[in-house]
Amino acid sequence: MPSPAPRNSDRHAMNERATLGQTSSDADRIGFFGKLPTHGDFVWTGLGRKLHGAIDAWLQSSLEAIQAEFGGQWERRFRSMPSWRFIVEQDLWVPATVAGVIVPSLDRVGRSFPLVVAAQLHGFSGDPRSLCLDDTWFVATEGLAETSARRDFDIDTFTTNLKQLRPPRPGQFYDGVEPSSFTQPGTFWWRMNSEDRRMRGFRVSGAPGPSDFLKLFAEDAAREAEQPGPAPRRQQATAEPKPATANLKLLHSYASHPGTRLSVNADIVFISPIPSIFAIVDGVGDGTSAVEASKVAAGMLGDAKPQETIEALVQEIKGKLGQAHGLLQSGHLTSERSAPAASIVVLAALHESFALLWAGDARCYLLRDGMMRCLTRDHTKIGLRRSLAKGIGLKGQLVPDVVSGRLHPGDRFLLCSNPLPQVLSERSIANIMLSTELGKVSAVLAQEALIGNCRENFSVTVVDVKADRG
Repeated sequence: MPSPAPRNSDRHAMNERATLGQTSSDADRIGFFGKLPTHGDFVWTGLGRKLHGAIDAWLQSSLEAIQAEFGGQWERRFRSMPSWRFIVEQDLWVPATVAGVIVPSLDRVGRSFPLVVAAQLHGFSGDPRSLCLDDTWFVATEGLAETSARRDFDIDTFTTNLKQLRPPRPGQFYDGVEPSSFTQPGTFWWRMNSEDRRMRGFRVSGAPGPSDFLKLFAEDAAREAEQPGPAPRRQQATAEPKPATANLKLLHSYASHPGTRLSVNADIVFISPIPSIFAIVDGVGDGTSAVEASKVAAGMLGDAKPQETIEALVQEIKGKLGQAHGLLQSGHLTSERSAPAASIVVLAALHESFALLWAGDARCYLLRDGMMRCLTRDHTKIGLRRSLAKGIGLKGQLVPDVVSGRLHPGDRFLLCSNPLPQVLSERSIANIMLSTELGKVSAVLAQEALIGNCRENFSVTVVDVKADRG
């Protein structure tokens, strides 16, 4: 069994040797401290000595507490600990609010110790609960921290991706949310429930202590405790800054596979250069009707005509999807069996603008500034069996959801059918999207999905936005 971490006297020397280019200017950067599988020593950078010392002392006393609590089972319990997010309020650790994540890790010889990735927010003076709402930042930071468990972990890639992260930003509360009633500064701990995407965690007064660390191991701590902050305001359209150049070009790669269970692939990857349209159509079911639904939808999209504005192009696409919807329904009006149906996600681009249309559970993710977020929301019904609430060919009128925005050089979009994020976590997808070149990224996503035993049809299209310098 790997040995426990060394005591403080030994660790101080290790920290001195393993500091990665620490300077006084690192105080405002995002940094990390802990164990990594590429090093035998403790590794830290970007935190500043005061914050590093506070985290170091807390983790040392916390490991002693879990060893006393769980005895010989402590490492097994520790390594199965999920990632946790935290906010430490100003002046508890340092004269700044600290936001970050903690994950289990180990060093090159197998000794267990946490890895903490944290950002210091010296200029933040608002309600600390609002920082909990920046899910995009925390998902990206968790995904980066969890790469330490991968067999191919590379410290240079890790630190490079760390530098690309922006600081966390406060989110907006729903109207009517009461101001914080806490009179003493404290620490927020929470996780995101993977099923309903709600925050579950707890708050303690003061700086983190060993007893708080023990709570991270309680199997139902995240279910029983209260949320650390209120739900965010629904997203509202805001004006985005224009990109540096309006001369943009779109490059793409794609992959599609029937999955490990099926021989027929009812997915269709649709790509049109003029007008610039990318789509994935995912036929519902595993028979010929699913293939029929996909072909009808893709065929109609192929008739879309170029337009002068992105708004006009959206209306053109809506019209084609509506025609496909009507065709699928009308072909089975006199039949007892339901009409063929499909999920669809469409990315359209014109000049420096983009629009996204979708119906069903096909998804689109946007990777921008080192962070990935999902732009779509699944149209599914709640029940014993998962079913679509909206889709091409389903009963009722088809009203696809639409979002739009500005294209930025460096943007990377991922269109995918739903089975992909069912077998690969969003953090795993984000890491692949961050670290893999365009020519290989779709194939790598497909390979990882098959390794994860993706039984259903799945398809991916990755679109990169590049500045066209002639």
